[in-house]
Amino acid sequence: MINRLSTFLYRIALTSNSKVIFENHDDRILFLKDKLVAADQALSVKGCGVDIINFQPIPKSSHQNTLVFIFVGRLLYDKGIIEFVAVAKKIRLLYPTVQFWVLGEIDTQNPAAIKETELQDWITQQYIDYKGFVKDVRPYLAESDCIVLPSYREAIPRAIQEGMAMGKPAISTDVPGCREAIEHGKNGYLVPVQNTDILFEYVKKIIEMPTAQRIAMGEYGRQKALHELMIASSPTRYLQ
Repeated sequence: MINRLSTFLYRIALTSNSKVIFENHDDRILFLKDKLVAADQALSVKGCGVDIINFQPIPKSSHQNTLVFIFVGRLLYDKGIIEFVAVAKKIRLLYPTVQFWVLGEIDTQNPAAIKETELQDWITQQYIDYKGFVKDVRPYLAESDCIVLPSYREAIPRAIQEGMAMGKPAISTDVPGCREAIEHGKNGYLVPVQNTDILFEYVKKIIEMPTAQRIAMGEYGRQKALHELMIASSPTRYLQ
């Protein structure tokens, strides 16, 4: 539900638009339900697209022979970083060689940002391997085995789109945007928001599944990215 002030502002902003484009189906339904847009005015596309030429499957290097779960995004509570670390802590007690990489930085201007002391504690306790902010995520995605983004809400997460294009399975939350990128059991898994127990079980499932099955899930995601998410298809949808 959108609050009254937001409803008022959206109505002013959108009333003269001939078309309004949504990056996921759920947001389109919400705006139609609240009568902020008309049915013939509202279009939905699956995200802003991913460059499937720049993001292609790359074999892991021979020295990287352990499983790697990777979180890519700003270090905000609502991105699910707390849940990611909580699961990393539990998993590493059972599987000490499994690694959990974090790419991103603390957005100090955002009230939802984690504290620097929290991050330093996670690093000291060796729950995560913190890579910081990187301009090019591809080398890190290439060395990883599964994308994990337990976000509370997204459009369609760029990190998941890019991971899919590189043939990586993903675990995310069953919320608008994420559920449009992930087909549960096909190219990854969807879990309830803030449920670390179920998130733990699916991370464990990825660890214990045969390598061939994990690769097949990633390939399914790659094909889904090619057919539904590639960047060339988004402008075409806008113009139709």
